[in-house]
Amino acid sequence: MTDTATPPPVVTSLGALQGRIRDGVHEFLGVPYAAPPIGDLRFRPPQPPIPWDGTRSATHLGASAPQIERDPDSPLPATGYATNEDCLFLNVYTPAPDNAARPVLIWIHGGSYMTGRGATVDGGPFARNGDIVVVSINYRLGLLGFMELGHLDPELAGSHNNGIRDQIAALRWVHDNIAVFGGDPTRVTIAGESAGAGSVMAILASPEADDLYHQAISQSAPAAFMPPSTALAQEVLAAAGAHGVDELRSLPADAIIEIQKQLATATVGSTVARPRLPGSARRGIRPAIDGITVTRSPPEAAGERGIPLLLGTNLDEGTLFGGHLPKEISDDLLRSLAADHTSTPDPVIEAFRAEQPATDNRTLAVSMIGDTLFRTSSLHVADAAAAADTPVFTYLFEWQSTEFNGFFGSMHALEIPFVWQADLHGAAAGWQRIMGPPGSWPVEISDNMHYAWIGFVRDANPTHDGIGDWRRYDDTRPTMVFGNTTRLEHDPRGKTRASWDA
Repeated sequence: MTDTATPPPVVTSLGALQGRIRDGVHEFLGVPYAAPPIGDLRFRPPQPPIPWDGTRSATHLGASAPQIERDPDSPLPATGYATNEDCLFLNVYTPAPDNAARPVLIWIHGGSYMTGRGATVDGGPFARNGDIVVVSINYRLGLLGFMELGHLDPELAGSHNNGIRDQIAALRWVHDNIAVFGGDPTRVTIAGESAGAGSVMAILASPEADDLYHQAISQSAPAAFMPPSTALAQEVLAAAGAHGVDELRSLPADAIIEIQKQLATATVGSTVARPRLPGSARRGIRPAIDGITVTRSPPEAAGERGIPLLLGTNLDEGTLFGGHLPKEISDDLLRSLAADHTSTPDPVIEAFRAEQPATDNRTLAVSMIGDTLFRTSSLHVADAAAAADTPVFTYLFEWQSTEFNGFFGSMHALEIPFVWQADLHGAAAGWQRIMGPPGSWPVEISDNMHYAWIGFVRDANPTHDGIGDWRRYDDTRPTMVFGNTTRLEHDPRGKTRASWDA
């Protein structure tokens, strides 16, 4: 990291911020975009940020949201961040805080709506290579951000989507302030991966955010939202020995997280021989169509919103979520797993066997998990957008990791360090377990993805010389495949895609 002389402060609508310059990029870290959601504001929608006098230091990251630490055996980067309930901060990376009116990229992190922070990515490469202003955000997670309490207190109706409300508050801050950082509030792209991509879909489905962004990128969006439910709150009250919201507000944040940990590890179903959704979905911790913040499904929103979209998934999405499956899976169990998601399981199994000949049932089950969690829902969004003549570009990431004896392959989230050029710009920490040592990663794939994303953010067109013409998605399903070769394919894995919708 190379730091230079301290730059002049930037004056926002709330007060002056003193940032820093790192590797030629101006950084403003730990910037509050809403009031601290503590005390009586716990479980409430985000409130306007509090102005400050003088110049506020913006040279260090703000605290991340309270959260469960990731399993230490996970191939994903470890968590263990400094956390605090006062967590509603964002980070800005800009080539220069001037009046250049650059396009803006807002990154929403993933983590099953239960872990993560905005600073898991470094905005420097996009700022340097794309002349783009990058914003990464924290938002409330887990029970503090995604638990419905309106049945206990009418003023808390819609609290199931407070994490999404936080993100919309961050978008509103960007709209009001990004010009002084050199950004254009009329050229904003929202982007995210996994739960972050699900959040992007929720924002597409929220009338509250319609004027705050203009394009969207979805990397491995999880399956559809859920209806609002009071069941989770009742479980939490029982676990806490509490009777109402006031008692929940009186608990330390650590106690709330401990309850969440207990619920997340509770046995689901009668046998471990069943595929599990990510813990967030099992426990009801994800966005809900509540008619307040989120008003429609992702495909409906994509078809109605009419903004350019870039979206896709990874070839081996399911490997990160199938570790609990037994080593041997019978034909009957495989059929039962497929029947959870389709009324015609036999054609689905036949399609998977045709695409993956000589593959054992367990591997087929893992592939099905990846499809049902991420792929089918993403393609439904693409289909709805294309049917409405919305510009949409789809991708499939298929580069295979050889770490862990190749078990995880092109697993869920593996595209992130490629898109953000983590290996090339000193932000590789945490990815080595699945990627191998820095310096050994396939640079060409990273360049191809990184500059495609830049092209989309700048001009709604991901085509560039390194990959050739990336055609808009239509009924022939053109898809850019990023692997050992980068190529445009029509309807990759088409047999299995069609089998789910038969």
